[in-house]
Parts: sequence; C-alpha cells; structure tokens
Amino acid sequence: MDCFRQACTEIVEELKKKDVKTQHQLNKIKLSVLNKYKPENKIKQIPKNADIYFAASEEDRKKFKDLLSLKPVRTISGVAPIALMSEPYPCPHTLKGIGPCSYCPGGPGSPFGDVPQSYTGKEPSTRRSMRNFYDPYLIVFNRLEHYVAMGKVPDKAEIIIQGGTFTFFPRLYQEYFVKYAIKAMNDFSRLFFGEDGNIDMTKFKKFFELPRVMSEEDKRTKSIQNKLLGIKHMDLSNEENKNKLEKIFFEGNLNGFFINENSKVESGEIENNSQNTFIIPEQKTLPSVNEIQSIKNANVKAMKLVQRKIKTENITLLSLRQIQKENETSFIRCVGLTIETKSDFGKLYHGNLMLELGCTRVELGIQSIYNDVLEATSRGNTVQDNIESIRVLKDLGFKINAHYMPGLPLTTKEMDLKGLKELFDNPDYKPDMLKIYPCMVMEGTKLYDDWKSGKFNPLTTKEAAEIIAESKKFFLEFVRITRIQRDIPTYVTAGGVDRTNLRQYVEKLCTEKGIKCRCIRCREAGINSIQNKKISLDNLRIKVLEYDASHGREFFIAAEDKKMDVLFGYCRLRFPSQFLREEITKDSALIREIHVYSAAVQIGKKSDDSFQHRGIGKQLMTKAEEIAREHGKNKMVVIAGVGAKQYFVKLGYFHDGPYMSKIVISKK
Repeated sequence: MDCFRQACTEIVEELKKKDVKTQHQLNKIKLSVLNKYKPENKIKQIPKNADIYFAASEEDRKKFKDLLSLKPVRTISGVAPIALMSEPYPCPHTLKGIGPCSYCPGGPGSPFGDVPQSYTGKEPSTRRSMRNFYDPYLIVFNRLEHYVAMGKVPDKAEIIIQGGTFTFFPRLYQEYFVKYAIKAMNDFSRLFFGEDGNIDMTKFKKFFELPRVMSEEDKRTKSIQNKLLGIKHMDLSNEENKNKLEKIFFEGNLNGFFINENSKVESGEIENNSQNTFIIPEQKTLPSVNEIQSIKNANVKAMKLVQRKIKTENITLLSLRQIQKENETSFIRCVGLTIETKSDFGKLYHGNLMLELGCTRVELGIQSIYNDVLEATSRGNTVQDNIESIRVLKDLGFKINAHYMPGLPLTTKEMDLKGLKELFDNPDYKPDMLKIYPCMVMEGTKLYDDWKSGKFNPLTTKEAAEIIAESKKFFLEFVRITRIQRDIPTYVTAGGVDRTNLRQYVEKLCTEKGIKCRCIRCREAGINSIQNKKISLDNLRIKVLEYDASHGREFFIAAEDKKMDVLFGYCRLRFPSQFLREEITKDSALIREIHVYSAAVQIGKKSDDSFQHRGIGKQLMTKAEEIAREHGKNKMVVIAGVGAKQYFVKLGYFHDGPYMSKIVISKK
C-alpha cells in the first residue's frame, strides 16, 4: 500500500482506539503517525481530513463525520457557495481608452500573467479556475467533490461568477458559462445520488479515485478532468446514455471513450441522446489556438480565445432553458446565482439578460460616492450611473451586494466614513449586502506608479480597521457585511493592508470601543449557534422593518430570537418604483429574497442541528403576502434561483417568465 494511504488508515485506527472528539486531538494523532515515516521522508504532505475520511470504512465515516468535516462556516449560512472565474477578458473601459481603474490589477497581459480582470491569479477561486482551464463544468465538479470530501451534501448550491465585468462578455459566452455550471450540478446528481437522495460513496470514490496517492496526484487530476471533458456535452437525462456511463465508469474501463488524449472537444465524435453519436465538425474558419496565442495584443488575444470557445464548446443541442428546467428537480440545485459587474453594465438591458441566465443577486462595484474620485481613478462611470443601476436592478427583483473601497485617491478618513454612512442614510443606495475593500496597491496598475513616485499613500492596516470599525455604527439590520477585505494574499500586494485577518482585527477594535454591529452576518443564527447553544425557535418572533429605497418601498421581514438578538431568517419585500417587465404589474409586490440562516440541511430532510425546514420560510412568506394585501397589491412576484423554484410551487406559485408569481386577494 502507498505510504500516504497507509498513514491515513493508521490515523483512523488511532481515532477508534482513543475515541477522539476534537480537532486538537486529531492533529496530535496525525503528527504522531507521521513521525513514524519521518526518518525515511516517505510522506511529503500532512493528510487532509478528507484523505482520512475516504481511508475509513463506511461505518467509521459515519462515526467520525463531524470530526472530519472541516470548515462548517462554508455552509453555516444555509447554502454551499461555489465561486467561479470567467476567462481573462479586457475591461470594457480599456477598449474605450478610459481604464482600467487605476487600482485594478490583473487582466490580459498583466504582470501576473493572463488572469481575470481585478484579480491576481493567487486567490483561491482564481487558482481553482485556472487549474480547471476556466471551464465552468470542471470547476463546479471540482468544488462539489471538495464539499462531499468535507462530509457535506451541497444540495443547495449558490453560484458566484467573478472575474470582472461579466455582462460585458459576449451574450453567447454568458449563456455557455452558466449552462455548463448548472449542467455540472445535474450530472453530478445523476452520477452519484441514488433515488433515496443519498450519495453513493462507492461510486464517488471510484470516479474521483479516492483515497488519493499523493505521488500520483497530478495524474489523478488529469484523469478526472479527462472523464469530465468526455461527458461534458452528453445529455445525461437520457437513460441509455446514463446507463452506458454507469458501465464505463463503475463497471468497466475507459479505453476508447475519449475523443483524444486531452479530451479536447474541437472535433470528433461524442455520444448523444437521440443517436449513437453526433459530430462536432472542425471550424475551418476559426484560427487555431496556436495562431491566437501568437497575437501580440493581449486584449485582442483574450477576446479571440473567448470567441473560439463559444463556437467550439457551446453545443446548442443542449439549451440553457433545458438545463435550468432539469435543475429544478435535481438533487443538487442552483438556489442562487450571483453575477459581478459595474453600474454602467448593470442597466435595464443587462438586467434582462441576467434574468434569463437565472441570476438572483448582482455584485455591483460602487467604490465611491464621490464623482471626482471615480473620475480620478478612471472608473468609467458616474455616481448617477451607480444610483440608476441600483434602482433598475432592485425594481427587477435583484438583491444588491455593493462593493465600496475606502482609501482611494483624493479621499480622507472623514470622507470614507461619510461615504459608508451615506450608503445607509441616502435612499438612493441602501444596498442589501456590502463588501468593503480597502484600496491596495498592486503591480501593473497606475496606482502602483503613483505609489512608487510618492504621489499616493495607501491606508495602513490600522487605519483601514479603524474606518471599518467606526462605520459599523452606521450599518442597519437589513444589510449583510459579507467581506471587509479582498481575498488576495498579501505577498502579491505592494502597499496597503498587510494582514489577511482584518475582520478579526476589526472585531477586536469594536470590542475595545464598545461598538456592536447589528448587520445580518453578525446576528445570523448559523454562526451564532456555533458558540451559543441557547438559541431556540421557542423565542421566534416576526418583526417588520419598513424603509424607502431607490424610489420604492422596502419591507425587511425578520424571524428573530429577540432575547438573544439572533436572526433565524428574513424576507425582502419590495413595492417597485417602476414596472420594467410585463410580469411586474402596477399592483405587484416583489419578493427579492427569502433566506433561513442555519447549517445547511438536505432538501426534504430535517436536522436537530439546524433551523432549516422548520416552517420559518413559510411564516415569512405568509407575512409578506399579508403586507402586500394590506397595501392593495394583488400579485406576488418572486425572483428565485432555478433550483429554488419548486419550493415556491409548493406555496402555490407558478412559473411566470423568469419569475415565480401568485395572485393574492387585495384587502383594498
């Protein structure tokens, strides 16, 4: 047996002997076992908990599932997030000769290589995307594999598309990217889940070649990617195709299955549902990859590569609409889809396209409330663009996760605090979520040159922490502060925040200054339940916060434990300021979000360790409908992820364009 596998097996045996309960005890056993192999240097890497999990028997996996299941925070908010990066592609303002923004790293031809705009290639989600060739099908499969390896069933998954201005990509690329991300969820479900909704660990281990042999990890990765590229374009809703794959993957061998050594879907035969094969002909008019790589202009080269991918890999026999419909009843469902963009690419036209993709939340780069700052940093949009985009997107039903950047050129600490306060004082903003990204200096940007010449001084860690801690006084209870720092390693930054645990630093300052944050993240039940076992549904009450935002009327309907100041869940109800689609009538009310915060529980099941599937969502929806009726509304319109639509069907809602809707009887 491989030494790495042998060590994992020995660790399992020690766990059983000593009845280990804590991570500290587990780590001590790991080191004790590995010390046996140290003199001969046979093991180069400490086994991950997932390696130990798959080295155990089925009985032992059940026994030690909680111990070996890492990172509970990943799914403690009720969903399993999957971040994907789109291809490196130029910033729209670069092509206009305006940008990119003076602080924005990355992009085609950057000092970090050809990486997505605004990223460095060192972030976890970027590295994962690069390893998988920016292929949405491979990335999602890879992430789902990780969740299962951590002992999670990621049946309520949320896709987060990063990588710059996604709505600037060609429309066909946007459809391709989303289609294959969701198809990966459908195919993962078909391959590894039984009719009872339980995952077949024998099939899972065989397909992903687990437990790992560390000396052959690169070979394992390539083998899995080859399998996936071989089935990427197959219609697995066809039973004949699915049964054939079952025999190939789980009973036979793979010889002769792939198109070529690398499984490149450029030409060749692929098995399909209606016939034995269908042919993907070579695109004679397309330049080869080598020809494109020889292009000197990095932006042109990136655009050509994306165009080529659309024409060679966006197989039209499998439509986005078909894949979305299948996901409604899949075991792994896309319950939310987030798209990252800028306000001048977040107007009505872009919003309608995002609705077709199944988007439910938009991450919008506000960055500043000051026009002179936006102009000085070559942002390419104005404050009015930000305000207009927020209003349009809210009136289409989207949730808004705004990005704000303290420490930009021309700003002071006082201006930053005023800006963060303005986001919640001014009805034109009032985002539902907020990411705070202190400005950092990175190589290859104009800001880097200004920093080197002494024209710009970035915020220090201390200054950034003080601004964020002080701003927590302004955050209202309907907003969730999702991030307070870019997920960029400090070793690739030249100036600015030099600590990766800024949130902990901010929390320490808040404690010292007696500042209590009441944002959603600080109060949600899932995170609080890890430290506080006294939270109880017996203390649940429904509370409604009413406020004006973007010329409309908002109702934040919260299910909370008043005694512990903990949030079980909430519903966002909006009376829109304008009626931008035929589905949204003048008497419509919009449900922009409904969320129950707790450890994720598999669809159709309950857990004593979670508040999900306990009727909280129904109570919130009932209250929302009651408020709508009281105000003379007769139609409820819900924006819902494709995988969440069946939940609303059970509540009497029906498909209505990209939405779910229901007629209610008005009290007026």
